[in-house]
Amino acid sequence: MKAGETSLVKLMQGAIQFVVPIYQRTYSWSFKQCNQLWKDIIEITLKQHDQVHFIGSVVYIDMGTPVGRPQQLLLIDGQQRLTTLSLLLCALSRYIEDNKLEDKINPNKIKNYFLINSDETGMDKYKLILTEQDKDTFIHILNRTEKNVVNPSVQILKNFNRFLEIIQRCDETIETIYEGINRLMLVSVALDKSQDNPQLIFESMNSTGKDLSQADLIRNYILMGQPAHEQDMLYSTYWRPMEQGFGQQGYADYFDLFIRDFLTVHNNGKICKIGEVYEAFKTYHKSGVPNEQLLIDIFTYSKYYISMYFSKDTDKELSRLWGELRELDVNVSYPFLMSVYHDYDTNKISKDDFITVIKVTISYIVRRVICEIPTNSLNKTFATFYGKIKQENYITSVLAEYTVKDSYRAFPTDEEFKEKLIIKSIYNLRIKNYILEALENQNHKEPINITRDGYTVEHIMPQNPELKKEWQDMLGDNWKEVQKKYLHTLGNLTLTGYNSELSDSPFKVKQDIKGGFKDSHLKLNNVLSNLLKWDETEILDRVKVLGNQAVTIWEYPKVSLADIEEYSQKDKVDIIYSSIDHYQLMLPEIEEVYEKLDRKILSLDVGIRKEYKKYYIAYKVETNFTDIEIYKGRLKMWVNMDFDSVDDPKGLCKDVTNIGHGGNGNAELIIGPTSDLDAVMEIIKQSLRLQIE
Repeated sequence: MKAGETSLVKLMQGAIQFVVPIYQRTYSWSFKQCNQLWKDIIEITLKQHDQVHFIGSVVYIDMGTPVGRPQQLLLIDGQQRLTTLSLLLCALSRYIEDNKLEDKINPNKIKNYFLINSDETGMDKYKLILTEQDKDTFIHILNRTEKNVVNPSVQILKNFNRFLEIIQRCDETIETIYEGINRLMLVSVALDKSQDNPQLIFESMNSTGKDLSQADLIRNYILMGQPAHEQDMLYSTYWRPMEQGFGQQGYADYFDLFIRDFLTVHNNGKICKIGEVYEAFKTYHKSGVPNEQLLIDIFTYSKYYISMYFSKDTDKELSRLWGELRELDVNVSYPFLMSVYHDYDTNKISKDDFITVIKVTISYIVRRVICEIPTNSLNKTFATFYGKIKQENYITSVLAEYTVKDSYRAFPTDEEFKEKLIIKSIYNLRIKNYILEALENQNHKEPINITRDGYTVEHIMPQNPELKKEWQDMLGDNWKEVQKKYLHTLGNLTLTGYNSELSDSPFKVKQDIKGGFKDSHLKLNNVLSNLLKWDETEILDRVKVLGNQAVTIWEYPKVSLADIEEYSQKDKVDIIYSSIDHYQLMLPEIEEVYEKLDRKILSLDVGIRKEYKKYYIAYKVETNFTDIEIYKGRLKMWVNMDFDSVDDPKGLCKDVTNIGHGGNGNAELIIGPTSDLDAVMEIIKQSLRLQIE
């Protein structure tokens, strides 16, 4: 390794070509970072002429100089700042040419020093070759033909135009700007391709994960150590198509999330934090999956994710359902649905079965939203769902699993769903448009789209707290209570394209006005056109009708009691021991402590199960969250958490990491007759919350 300080002009001098490897991320500097670079350039010009400003490092591998070609330098780190400086120099030379300022600075001088190998042709002509996504746009900018780019690199084009604007508005002369650029300094680090490990160096420079996305690190990890021809093949066959499938912004925003879901699928439902995806991936890779097979798997599942998240499925019916799922914004369902998608894609299940799974999942989500069941447990619910499917009885087991869920995982029944629809403030839900649109479009051959068709949600009984006298008379003496109770509920909501015209007009006017209920072709308004009044009775009558309709749109799983009973046998554990009598006798005072603790734990949630294991008693929901071992004069307890994660202000826990012990987890507690059970329960609750959330 050779390192030293250098100026930009020295770095770029001669016939050289910095090549950004195909495994590197695309250009991603924002306006904020470009503005900071510009600020640095202007500030340095205000200082003494012998002062310089360091802007970071450039790390590269000298690949040698092929006969008759420029020196090839593989750019390992620094592509963002080198690309940004090149865009700035492009903009400066363009400004000089457009404003005929060649007498001040020769624009060809700028190009030949920093951008172009003037004696070369073809791709050898350019001193900087970017990744596939950015290369074409950058070269077109150099050639003043960027308007001809079919699918331009958005960030490259944005920042080039940004620099053009900055230079045009700048009070400094072009000589001053050029001087500032020439006073920028970098640390040049040249690696020996035969001795230095670029992957380790690259990782150490990006160990915080702040500059690179987790997906970028993964791509580099897979490709960097491969021979050049292997890199080209793997990138062009698998990774590049994924980038194109997500799109430039989609890749930046969602690819990390996809990789996390991919790992969840392939790690038996274990969910890693978004900032730890790269480390989790390396652990998974060490299982021995060959690089190409791993990329095939990622590429395959990326197609499922793209179809689902961006509603790009080639099948129209599936695409519509994915659109519904995205409106619900419950991305935690993706690991489960990607697994089912794979079974559909490999012909393990039919399209009808696949649609059944998607629809029941949508129903599960919608009913839970209406019934106000907290959603913080859904990621774990969906992450582990696929493992509960009986492959030999696929669809029945999916439906049965939904029906046997209880407590915070429960699938609300028809009765619960309809009852909640009566009083739920639908108008204040993010998905209100989705709900009303679905009710309107059921069995409709010409479905509407609220946004596309210009509809808005209309309150039949107006929102105005000072209702007109006609409304007060119609609603009765308790009109304020009726308005407060039912204003935002489903029974009082409809759709219209004439919201401003209807406003808070009397009910009769809303019926008869042009565009009113009698003039509407929407099914939601049919019943409203013939009513003589609108009061609490009519609101309740209407919501009952809509509730009956809703349970047919978002259906409860259709599965027989016999199938549920058969499926439930799957979850029964073959427990040898059936009572506490299996364990050694406790002293009376310890038995009393155990009974109190047992009652407190079981009262935390109706979904908690207790199992008598050989050496300890397990308390579990999805899996054990706490275990208790019985001794004559004490209880030994473990909570299923890492010791460092436990909030233990009273110091009750002992770290048993890497120490042989019973139970699950690395935090151990000893409980005696005088132990503070309330403090113990606070620790147990942490473990339960961790499992649920």
